[in-house]
Amino acid sequence: TNPQLGDGLGAALSEAPWANAESKLRELWLNGTGLGPAAGAGLAELLRSSRSLEKLNLGRNPQLGDAAGAALAEALQANAESRFRDLRLNGTGLGPAAGAGLAALLRSSWSLEKLDLCLNPQLGD
Repeated sequence: TNPQLGDGLGAALSEAPWANAESKLRELWLNGTGLGPAAGAGLAELLRSSRSLEKLNLGRNPQLGDAAGAALAEALQANAESRFRDLRLNGTGLGPAAGAGLAALLRSSWSLEKLDLCLNPQLGD
C-alpha cells in the first residue's frame, strides 16, 4: 500500500489515457492509498465511461467517504455498457447515502458478482 498517493490520484486517473471508452484496463487496485472524496469523484467519472474495467479495489481508504460511495454506485448504474464485476469498498467510510446507492445498483446490475462492504459501520443494518 502507498498512503501518500491521496486525492490527486483520482482526478489524474479520470483524465488518464485508460479513462476513455476504448481502454483495455480491466483491473484497478488502489487499496490503502490515502484516497479521499476528490479521488472518489474522479473515479466515478472513470466508471461512468469505462467499458473494459471489471474490478476496482478501493479498500482501506477510510477518508473516501459516503458521498464518494454514492457517486461510484450512481456512475456504475449510468454506464449501460459496463462489464463491471467486482467492487471492493471495505473500510472506506461509507454511510447511508452510499448504502442507498449501492442497493439501487444491486437491483439494476446484471454483471456485478462481488461487492465487499465490510468495515463500514456507518452503513448500519
